[in-house]
Formats: sequence, C-alpha cells, structure tokens
Amino acid sequence: MSKIPSILLFSFFALTSCSSRPKLYPNEKLKVVGKEVSQKDIDQCISEGDLYLETSEAKRITKGAGRGAVVGAAMGAAFGVFTGSLGRGLLQGGAVGAAGGGVATAMSPDQLKERYVNHCLSEKGYHVLGWD
Repeated sequence: MSKIPSILLFSFFALTSCSSRPKLYPNEKLKVVGKEVSQKDIDQCISEGDLYLETSEAKRITKGAGRGAVVGAAMGAAFGVFTGSLGRGLLQGGAVGAAGGGVATAMSPDQLKERYVNHCLSEKGYHVLGWD
C-alpha cells in the first residue's frame, strides 16, 4: 500500500479525534459561577450534543466514505488503465477516496456539535468567544 492512503487515514483519525472546547467570554455569569461550575456546564452541553448528534454523525461519515470509495475506485481504475495496473489502481483509488470522503463529511457534524453546544451555553447565560 502506498504512503498516500496511510497519510489520509491518519488525517481522518486526527481530525475526528481532536477534542476542542469552547472558550467563554468573562461576562457576569462566568464571574458569578466561576471556572469549576462553568467547566461542568460545558461538559454537560458537550455530552448532550454528543448524544443528540451521535447517530447522524456516524451515518454521514459512513455515507461519505462509501461515496468517496466509489469515486476514488473509478478514478484509480482510469489511472490503472493508463499505467497498466488496473487492480492496483482500483485498490489505491478506493482507499484514497474512502479516506477523503470520510474526512470531508466528518467536518460537518463537528460544526453542528459546536452550534449545539454554543446554543446550550447561551441558554445557561454564557457567551462563547470561540473554540480551541
């Protein structure tokens, strides 16, 4: 197997395993409750977001990886015809396409989760500056 699919698979897992957290604006709510309570509120909102978005995230990643594999295999087959290695082209194209398709769709649920958590925290009186 070439290095390209390995790199894309590593990127997929690196992107999907990153755990970023919201950074809060030091408004009156944060000053009153303090850091410990605010961190518990953040954890609660993140857990709720994970639970709410859990099934749709898995479905999107699977669909994206499947579509990517089909497109990648087709492109690999075309390349394989020109290089004289059809089987190798199919295999490598499918692997690259699956990883790329999975990575592309994995980003969308993260954005949904951030929006969910931001809304949850705003209902508790916090103001989210951004995520790190």
